[in-house]
Amino acid sequence: MTKKLSARQSAILVSLLLFANKVLVLPSLLFESAKADGFFILILLLVLEMIIVYAFFKLKLAFPGLSFYQIIKYNLGIFLAKSFYVLLLLYFFFKIMLLFNISYMYFHIQVYIDVSYYLFLFAFLIIMTSSVLRGIRAIGRSLEFFYFFIIGCMIFIVLLSFANFDRFPLFFESSASQFFKSVFNNLFCFGDMLVLFVLMDKIDFEQKDKFKFCKYIFFSCAILIVIYFMFYSIFGQTSFIHKNAISDIITFSYRFIDLGRLDIVAIVTIMFLSFLQLSIYCYAFCECFMKLFSKLSIVYTVVFFDIVFVGIVVSSIINYLAVINIGVNFMGYFAAILHFIMPILILISIKLKSRRQE
Repeated sequence: MTKKLSARQSAILVSLLLFANKVLVLPSLLFESAKADGFFILILLLVLEMIIVYAFFKLKLAFPGLSFYQIIKYNLGIFLAKSFYVLLLLYFFFKIMLLFNISYMYFHIQVYIDVSYYLFLFAFLIIMTSSVLRGIRAIGRSLEFFYFFIIGCMIFIVLLSFANFDRFPLFFESSASQFFKSVFNNLFCFGDMLVLFVLMDKIDFEQKDKFKFCKYIFFSCAILIVIYFMFYSIFGQTSFIHKNAISDIITFSYRFIDLGRLDIVAIVTIMFLSFLQLSIYCYAFCECFMKLFSKLSIVYTVVFFDIVFVGIVVSSIINYLAVINIGVNFMGYFAAILHFIMPILILISIKLKSRRQE
């Protein structure tokens, strides 16, 4: 059996990654910096994700069967290929740290306030490590298995939130400088589609699969847009207080008091999403590491990741507040470099191939 993702599995991967780091604390952070205009920031940065996906389509069809590393190395040289993969390595590692800490804080508040940080670390590390060792095909099957459950829960949450609708959000309250500064500061929470390039040689994709990708992507984008709209509609000027958007939009209502804890739906959804998203990021990290150190096997790569990850978490160098501050104040520069360099590298690679063919 070929160790590749089918077009459908790849589309599901993209669809679920769109929710990464976007349905818990991000709506609150966007409101702090740009008021309810954070809704338009979401739409603008989702367009960025679509541009990245379009660039993947172009590159995958132009260089079928090749990895992104091989494409850069062949067209632009090994030094640039190594340098770019170092950036991707750091990018995915901080994505893991960001998602891990946000997920931990969510479960810490919503489920069990006395839960041990190290117990949470142990549970998630086992899932990430075993997923990488079992391979991309196993991750693809897991994505297919949980996809409809996760999307079904998301739709259920959206439908419940309509019962809490209070008022139309007050848009256009932020200045242009506040708006674009917020775009830049929160840029790192987007760009998850870069995973597609790291996994390029492990994805079965043809021209006819474009529509399948777009269908899954637009559906997830629609859910995200509705969640943000309802969040700002329900909480208005107090949106900055609510750090767990996907739970808060269905629990802060007198209409559902007699129904018990409806946030259990959001808790289960975030649990499965976090496991799958962290596994994907960890796999992408290991792929980048093995491209930089080609003589190392996947086992040694996973061991290296575990040591570094546990060392940083145990030392508390990057905790929940630190990871948010780094993401807002520093990683915007890092994300901007990747998001702008990527299209340039793709354009140059395709142009060079066309010139050689001529």
